[in-house]
Amino acid sequence: MGKPKELHRFYKSKAWLIARNLKTNATQGKCERCGAIGEEVHHKIRLTVDNVNDVNISLNQDNLELLCKDCHNEEHGRFKKKEVLFDDDGNFIG
Repeated sequence: MGKPKELHRFYKSKAWLIARNLKTNATQGKCERCGAIGEEVHHKIRLTVDNVNDVNISLNQDNLELLCKDCHNEEHGRFKKKEVLFDDDGNFIG
């Protein structure tokens, strides 16, 4: 499912590029959770078509967090690995 046009436009805007660069520079390019190389600027309060024009959410540095790809994927529950369990005898249990 693609992003609505309002969000797509926002992420292409000069204001977003500036806010993104400010966050990246303020964190010295490091993931704020694990210290790896930060690649994704994440909105703590999720950006929606209803709040995209609210600068307190969309551009506020306090609502932004620089994350590495792994931490960003974990935040959104993407690509979770299913845990494989075995009993004491090595038999598969789930």
